[in-house]
Amino acid sequence: MDIKKLKESINTSRQQLHSFRTNRYDAIRQYVGNHYSEDGATDRVPVNFIELAANIYTQQLAARSPQALVTTDIKHLKPMAYTFELALNKLCEDIGLGETLREVVIDALFSVGIVRVGLERKATVKIENHDIDVGQPFAEPVSLDDWVHDTTATRLSQCQFMGHRYRVLLDDLKESDMFKNTFDLQPSEKTGINEHGDTKVDSLSHGAKAGVEEYQDRIDLWDIWLPFENKLITIVAGDGDDRVIRETEWDGPDSGPYRILSFGIVPGNIMPLAPSALWMDLHDLANRMFRKLGRQTERQKTILGVQAGNENDGERIKNANDGDTIPMDNPEKAREYRFGGIDQPSLAFLLQVKDLFVYLGGNLDSLGGLAPMADTLGQDQLLAQNASKRVVDMQDKVILFTKEIIESLGYYLWNDPLIELPLYKRVPGMEEISVPTNFNMDHEQGLFYEYNIDIEPYSMQHQSPQMKLQTLTQVFAQFIAPFAPMMAEQGINIDFESLMKIIGKYSNVNELNDILEFAGPSMFDRPPVGRMPEKMGGTTKHISERVNRPGATRHGKDAAMAQALLGSAPQQDEMAAIGRPTG
Repeated sequence: MDIKKLKESINTSRQQLHSFRTNRYDAIRQYVGNHYSEDGATDRVPVNFIELAANIYTQQLAARSPQALVTTDIKHLKPMAYTFELALNKLCEDIGLGETLREVVIDALFSVGIVRVGLERKATVKIENHDIDVGQPFAEPVSLDDWVHDTTATRLSQCQFMGHRYRVLLDDLKESDMFKNTFDLQPSEKTGINEHGDTKVDSLSHGAKAGVEEYQDRIDLWDIWLPFENKLITIVAGDGDDRVIRETEWDGPDSGPYRILSFGIVPGNIMPLAPSALWMDLHDLANRMFRKLGRQTERQKTILGVQAGNENDGERIKNANDGDTIPMDNPEKAREYRFGGIDQPSLAFLLQVKDLFVYLGGNLDSLGGLAPMADTLGQDQLLAQNASKRVVDMQDKVILFTKEIIESLGYYLWNDPLIELPLYKRVPGMEEISVPTNFNMDHEQGLFYEYNIDIEPYSMQHQSPQMKLQTLTQVFAQFIAPFAPMMAEQGINIDFESLMKIIGKYSNVNELNDILEFAGPSMFDRPPVGRMPEKMGGTTKHISERVNRPGATRHGKDAAMAQALLGSAPQQDEMAAIGRPTG
């Protein structure tokens, strides 16, 4: 292995990734705005479209922690598959995989999301004359500032190397038996600028000009994965030191230690077209225009002009309160003048820029639930479904990315003979009872590839109590109420006490439990199981009346306002809609 040539290739690839790091840094500066830190955006960002879009997409893609679903076609392995599923979900919760995915999804919106999956070594034991690393699987994000891959390749599978830089405590490095030739290593300074002069994103918090004083000495290392040699090596970052302080055969998943998430595929290129690259120009244009309109507003003034010789009238008018009666010598010679103010065509153009950003961003108003986009509920739901098609494609990529991560975590979990996870199993039919157990891999329970690891697609999306209540209402109306007589014949009754408590909880109306008194029927009043309860009361008659009320959408109001500002004459109903609230 020619380490010197490898380091030269790493340095060249790092230089070729310069523009991607710079564009990412500029976009994230706009994302944090001017009031985040001294190194935030240079100018004020009064209309932060970048933050708005990133927040909406993050909620759609990674609002909640993922849940693994482990299945197998082999019947006798199904109990083990369920135990493995519990262990995987427990591990994902312990290592905070949900927060990691959220951070990586945000990073993918600005460039590319990268996760390193591996086994954190805690100890080494000898089993059957083999040294086994015992530890906990981990999945941690990797910043593009600390990333390198073979830029001569056109696909990730063709890369001859890829890896990332990280910092470790120098004393721990020298004391560890995992590394060699570390006795004379010197600490490296932590700065906000990398070896090629690029400002790093983490400098937004601590500054980029001066080094950061650290409590304990640390050193920068590179972990480089060589897929064609099937090796993972560790080298010291920086020029002039070509030593390899660790070299091991890769014994992890065949796909390697890194998982990469990207949204905008560019044919023939590894680096994707980040969504933020499509947002930046309109975001910048809108903020420059808004700042300009703000300056025009500050320059606007209204003054009272009086003809020379009528200064007394001017003083009386200036000192009078609203509604006062004052004597005036020559009222016709006093007049109010207005200078400056917002340029109306510019304001109309700003509204169009905002609508264009919402449109190119994938109909953000509909995705984020910011405002109705149509005059009727049915039309608005149709627009939301169409807008979500773009999001569905991105969700599919995130789900596949998450599946790869959990499969890698499962690989380490499966192949670690000493790991134990405390679990609880629910008793079927008696879910309130749980039985404690431990997950300890018994390799007689089949091979790893015999278990199909899948991800529940909807577990990563946020579901508010109102959404749960809406789903409960639909299920009750469509499935429970129509079939209640048939369910009663089979001994299935509806617990209305639990139903009312859930409705009160999900609708945030706790007073409902105070209004209703849950006394419970007497055992003698309950109908026998399998017999229909007798109908009570008379016939109930329902009358449905449809009332049309005029509404307004944000898009329609902006369009009418733009027409008015440009001197056109909107129709009467369009002008009336400007004053109506949306929603």
